[in-house]
Amino acid sequence: MSDPKKAQPDEDLLEFLGGIDQDNDDSADSRDVNFSDFLASADIEPVAAAAKPPKAPPPKDEKHE
Repeated sequence: MSDPKKAQPDEDLLEFLGGIDQDNDDSADSRDVNFSDFLASADIEPVAAAAKPPKAPPPKDEKHE
């Protein structure tokens, strides 16, 4: 077994994780604008038409409770 205290960090992994962190450093306003643009260009009508409301539960029979 290797000693965790002596383990060297994986430089490739650290570089990869740093790249992910940079993507998340964009301002929140920029992300909101991009998402708003996406929603404005998305056609949700087919999805909304396909969605069915949940069925109401059957009425309770008071005689069998």
